[in-house]
Amino acid sequence: MNDSLTAEIRAWLRAGAEVTAGLLLFSQFSNNTRFASLVKIKPAKYRPLLIEKLCTLAGITPPSEEARPARRRFRDDFPFLRAPDCPPELKILAADKITAHERYIQAHERLFDCTTLNECYTTAREAIENFLENRAIFQELDYYREHGAILGKHRIFEYLRQRQQLHGLNIVELLAEQRRLRSAIWRINDEIKKGTKPYLQAEREKRRHQKETLLAEVDKLIDAYTNAQTNLRAK
Repeated sequence: MNDSLTAEIRAWLRAGAEVTAGLLLFSQFSNNTRFASLVKIKPAKYRPLLIEKLCTLAGITPPSEEARPARRRFRDDFPFLRAPDCPPELKILAADKITAHERYIQAHERLFDCTTLNECYTTAREAIENFLENRAIFQELDYYREHGAILGKHRIFEYLRQRQQLHGLNIVELLAEQRRLRSAIWRINDEIKKGTKPYLQAEREKRRHQKETLLAEVDKLIDAYTNAQTNLRAK
């Protein structure tokens, strides 16, 4: 097992060893579907064994019975979120993490009710996307908890940086940015419509959403400038 996956299991333990996330981690390292089914049926009973198996796979010593993490409230895991000086980006990510986790749980449960291959594919993709989003956000929060500094790998940081830069543009630059964003959205929509490289579909949709959000911000800034100029002429 590589170091990054071992780190994921350590982080999972620190976060309270939630069963559903643990099962998804377990599925990456073992094809023991019988054990996974037992855990799903009786999570409270088999959670300690799931912890032991993942620790064994990761090559780390399982925590003692007394030291095993109990499921805790999300805010208790990351108390810095209540601090006045908590970076606003992390508060946004915390809210997004809760949403991603809920969507993952819902999609994971629906997998057992799928009746067609297409439905199974769509539902599985939704579950995986939200799981990966949840993990990416957890890495940011966990890093800040451990180091008191921002990791900055999540795409929200690049988006917020671009959004901040928009407020420093003049009207000519804003109009140019508006044209650029509209063109970028058109290209992404064309890629999605053609359906080539379907494994890039989720990433394309994320890029489109980000571009559309930035375009809405540019439109708002242009409207504010236009209204200000209109008011000046009316005086």
